[in-house]
Amino acid sequence: MKDHFFFPGFFTSFHVWNVLYKNAEKGSVYPNHKHPLLEILYIESGLMSEWVNGVEYRLHAGDFIMINTGDLHYPEAHEESRFFNFHFDVEPREVHSLFHRLGKPIVSAQQPPEIREEIRHWMNRLIQLFKDDDELAFTKKMILQSMMMQFLAFLLEKIVIPEGNNVSVASNSKYLIATEVAYLLETYGGSETLRISELSERLHVHRNHITNCFKQVYGMSPKHYLTKVRVEKAKKLLQETSLSVEDISETLMFSSSAYFCKFFRDNVGTTPFKYRSGALS
Repeated sequence: MKDHFFFPGFFTSFHVWNVLYKNAEKGSVYPNHKHPLLEILYIESGLMSEWVNGVEYRLHAGDFIMINTGDLHYPEAHEESRFFNFHFDVEPREVHSLFHRLGKPIVSAQQPPEIREEIRHWMNRLIQLFKDDDELAFTKKMILQSMMMQFLAFLLEKIVIPEGNNVSVASNSKYLIATEVAYLLETYGGSETLRISELSERLHVHRNHITNCFKQVYGMSPKHYLTKVRVEKAKKLLQETSLSVEDISETLMFSSSAYFCKFFRDNVGTTPFKYRSGALS
């Protein structure tokens, strides 16, 4: 055993921006958005979805999701639910890079049972801090920061680093380009008229570089991503509205309802009519 050691100094900082612990009414939806903060959503009861970069993650009671900075996302409540929501920032910036290495949010339901249980344990401990007092005393704020740093270390050690070792890492500049393209596709990409050349002009970046950045961060081309966005929007409208197929086709800016039906069948494997009857049965 060593009887001496030298350890260089280091700096860490944890900034809590806001914390929500409240009920969500059935059908409530928060607008699609992105921000430069890390975000945690934990479902204490009920059923909610978190849509991240066009992908839906269903969250039941006891489920957790952690959303990376810059990801386009919004929550949706499928029934009356109780949730815990936490926005924060942390330094050193290398922590962000490690989480971004995964290229997707951390979802507890995708983890082994022992990790899911450990995440629930941490979330319940955090919630209990806010249940005890209407306003946190200074010492409890320090405890909160300490607990969150320990929790992040747990996520890094058990999930991020093991999974991230098999993933190529995009530079910060490539990540920023890719997430901005994803935002434009999500926001303005209802029509195929939004082409890679337009994205190149908007961002002042060569189209080939845009495609390379996007593939490295999201694992697919912008065109493939846009297809996923349009498919998910079509599914949502078919499931949750009474709009006709013609109206949905027009809403998503397809050239005709016949083309929309072909697009849907090619990507989902069934017609919009059969999908709707199956989804609503």
